[in-house]
Amino acid sequence: MTTTTPLLPVLFATAVTARLAERTVPDDVSEAFVSAGLPVPLVVSDTVFAPPAGPGAEVPAGLLLWAAGLRRAGAVRVRAEPVHPSLPLRVPRLDRDGRRATARASARTRALCVVEDAAGAALAVAAVGLEGDVAAVSCAPSVFAPVDHTTPAEASRRLRESVMHALKAVESHTDAATVPVADLPWRDWQADLSGDHDDTQHTALALLTGDHDAARSLHTALHVHGSLSSLAVPAQTGGPTVGPALAEVHSAAARVITALTRHRIEP
Repeated sequence: MTTTTPLLPVLFATAVTARLAERTVPDDVSEAFVSAGLPVPLVVSDTVFAPPAGPGAEVPAGLLLWAAGLRRAGAVRVRAEPVHPSLPLRVPRLDRDGRRATARASARTRALCVVEDAAGAALAVAAVGLEGDVAAVSCAPSVFAPVDHTTPAEASRRLRESVMHALKAVESHTDAATVPVADLPWRDWQADLSGDHDDTQHTALALLTGDHDAARSLHTALHVHGSLSSLAVPAQTGGPTVGPALAEVHSAAARVITALTRHRIEP
């Protein structure tokens, strides 16, 4: 079972938001990517903020310079949105060129990033490739409107409960139908969400969020989303008991990724 963890776009979103909030020094941003063994992102294409379209930085531009340009354009945060056919698509509408420019990266990292202003209106969508290459494209100026007003803490609690439920379902229905998911690290995820694991594995995220609990939840949500994204339809995997539990935990993980990357912690 192949797993692709969307850590790079989530680190990108949290790093840019941290710089926009001026609560993280430049060296910490670079260190977060290096400590995770990931390339520091480089914006190679920007049809929204770069001149002559906007007041941002000329491309190619490093993450720090690009973030400064976003501030001049009125951006206040960047959220990460998980991408998978079984999840609701929460990315603002893109035109044909935008879809073409972001398709490859989103298929590989399983996520896209949305730049927002103070009112929650989308200013652009950014796709982060596996090499750290970033493309920013225009999008419909839709305002972020959650289905419910789940707080980051509530989203994390729901993920913890859904992981426990899925673990119970998988362990009580061990047969050929559950083979694709039986070997997933359910107990590790449960321990992570309970705070029973060493926080050093969440160092990169904690450095940017400033919150070990948030980093722990994000780390687990990323692995859940990456693992279950290998399934075409999680709800139809493992039979009538396991399938719905998988769909529930996948949805909960996606909610955590969106809620916690969108949450702007002030300095």
